[in-house]
Amino acid sequence: MILAIYGAGAIGREFALFAGEEGKWERIVFVVDEVLEKEILGCTVYEMREFRKTFPADEDGVRFLVAMGEPSYKRKAFERMKRAGYTGAVVIHPEARVFPDTVIGEGSFICPGVYMGSLAKAGSNFYAGFGASIGHDTVIGDYVRIGENAFVGGHTVIGDSAYIGSRAVLKDRITIGAESVAALGSVVFSDVGERSTVIGNPARVVDDDRSAYVFASKSPEGDKDDKKKLEECYWEVFASCFDGIDFNPVSFHYHDYGWDSLMQMQLVSRLEEAFSISIKGHDIMRIKSYRDGLELVLQKKGY
Repeated sequence: MILAIYGAGAIGREFALFAGEEGKWERIVFVVDEVLEKEILGCTVYEMREFRKTFPADEDGVRFLVAMGEPSYKRKAFERMKRAGYTGAVVIHPEARVFPDTVIGEGSFICPGVYMGSLAKAGSNFYAGFGASIGHDTVIGDYVRIGENAFVGGHTVIGDSAYIGSRAVLKDRITIGAESVAALGSVVFSDVGERSTVIGNPARVVDDDRSAYVFASKSPEGDKDDKKKLEECYWEVFASCFDGIDFNPVSFHYHDYGWDSLMQMQLVSRLEEAFSISIKGHDIMRIKSYRDGLELVLQKKGY
């Protein structure tokens, strides 16, 4: 069995180490959008296109995990691998305690020390951090992350893409809405609506229309976040054109499959909205690739 880990950062390295301790993988590799190191922790690093040629999706025995912290990026990467035809792995560390009647969706990773009670159910692309405790009959949606040493009471319902921080405590029989965040150390006694952020003990709502990333949206490196936001724009506009075809927004060019004038104008509109800039006339014609878009955005923002 081959395990492909999408993402080679800190989370990916942890996945590789602990998946190796599971003892069932013949080989573990990394998949990234841009290869900076050819080998990490003894595992070969592949760009997506090269990975698909080396390990075709129609070959049995190839499984994947997505090693990203930000929920929105996790979801997009997971969907990309599924569109390419791959099946997600379910990695349960030998030191985790998971009841036989627990159901865990594909693409999920269960860390050492996790406890999952009887009849608990988790969706796809689920992550349970070190020492997390998940009560019986709990229902967890897709793309959910539960942090280290968090406690989830029995019969709790957690919606898609929710983020439960480290050492958060969720009372039994409550509902956490989709895309919501329970900040680290929060003690949650009542239902939380969708796209809300709660913090404190007892937890209080500090944002009931969450649109920001879970993690800091501005990096100290300056334009790093702008690059990531630009990739998101390309994903949103073009990814639907590439069902079954590898799509890397960074290497995407105007002559690739899917590009036409309508899509170009959709991209321009999305860039203007995302970066609060104006793109007119000749500038529109300059955008023929991701690199062109990045250069234009940075210029417009004064970098």
